[in-house]
Amino acid sequence: MRHVSKTFGGWIAVLILIASPALPQSLFESSRTSTHEKLVSNNFSPGGFIRSVAYVANRPETDSKYLQSAYVQVGLLLDAKAGQWSTAKAEVRLKYGTEFDQAVSRMEIREATIDLRAGPAELTLGKLITPWGKGTMFNPVDKITPLDPTIRSPEQDDMLLGTWGVQGRIHLGNAMKLTATWKPVYRSSKLLIDPIPMPEYVNFLEPDHPGTELKEGSYGLNWDIYTGPMDLSLYWFEGYHHWPGIGYDSLMIDPITMEPLALNLVERAYRIRMAGLDLSVPLGSWIFRAEGGWQQTLESHETAEYLPFPELSYTAEVERSGRHFGLLAGYYGKYIIDYAPSLAEPSLLHIRAFNRLYNYQMDQFYHTVFLVGSLSLWHDQVEIGLPLIHHLTTGEWTILPGISYLPTDGLKITAGFSGLYGSENSLYDMVGPVLNAGYLSVKLSF
Repeated sequence: MRHVSKTFGGWIAVLILIASPALPQSLFESSRTSTHEKLVSNNFSPGGFIRSVAYVANRPETDSKYLQSAYVQVGLLLDAKAGQWSTAKAEVRLKYGTEFDQAVSRMEIREATIDLRAGPAELTLGKLITPWGKGTMFNPVDKITPLDPTIRSPEQDDMLLGTWGVQGRIHLGNAMKLTATWKPVYRSSKLLIDPIPMPEYVNFLEPDHPGTELKEGSYGLNWDIYTGPMDLSLYWFEGYHHWPGIGYDSLMIDPITMEPLALNLVERAYRIRMAGLDLSVPLGSWIFRAEGGWQQTLESHETAEYLPFPELSYTAEVERSGRHFGLLAGYYGKYIIDYAPSLAEPSLLHIRAFNRLYNYQMDQFYHTVFLVGSLSLWHDQVEIGLPLIHHLTTGEWTILPGISYLPTDGLKITAGFSGLYGSENSLYDMVGPVLNAGYLSVKLSF
């Protein structure tokens, strides 16, 4: 886990400078004011949050409890408007503490965009977070948004990562919208195995990621159609999948013991094509959603160990919302095209099989069911949630119970548990003992 050392006091000074609604004009204007633009905003709205989080987990190697993560986080949310045709927003976050036994001290701009509007057309530039799909638990069409599943946060949206890009939209009346997204700078998702201790002989070399040549960019189109009975969206994507594969570089074997001395691996990005659609149909207090996508690598999966098979993935769910109780139930499945049985058991020494395990392509068909219950009590001061996901094919479970207490406006206290459990030799059997943890979060929004 990488970390960058900075002084927390220096961060606060930066935040104060960013958040200041007005600075002396002498900093921005010379005596020739007629030849300089003035920094003028019709509207400026700062906001944000302060959050303290602690995760307690079990060390698999010693079977002892430890503080897996403990940090304080400051988020500054900025919204600005200039005239009737230009708006901007940004989110700056500061984080200080420890995660997975390493010090964390960093500042990041999570998202920062400028929006320009002219009639039915809009243009957005900056660091974007652009998740695709209407599915609540699974999104087969979302290949464009990187994420970090190892982030220790009770808020699932914190896993989403921003990338620099350009997005253009045109509204075709009130019933249709066409959106084009271009992301010339690649940012990969963080592999779920990153926090797991590796054998001493395993080395991950510098990632093999694309450069900044224009031909290396990723492109996406989605067409949204709004009708009375339902909302429908069509998607097309060509570019680098946000999940990298793990590629083999070299292996050294002790000639006497025949044990590995050094196994060098590389994260490798690969290009895909994806076509998909989703729809949602509201019926009173019920909402029906469906989503499906086809993907295929531009190169044949037979040419490299890190390239996945082409696949079809699909999900359907129904949600019932009420004043105090909510329920979401659904199904997610995959069909692996050109499937062939694996010739080896998954391991880092058999990296092609490990990639298939990680991408859920060891079997030809995959079936998953999920259920999310929510309960609101005491005039919405207490919120209880219980998401359950069961991967029928692999025997894996995801359990995410949580309870939140809102004693007053702006203050939220949350406690819960994040659990991944799997049968022997499954992915969750490997990562679950490291990642499973209970947490406590206190967040003040302003």
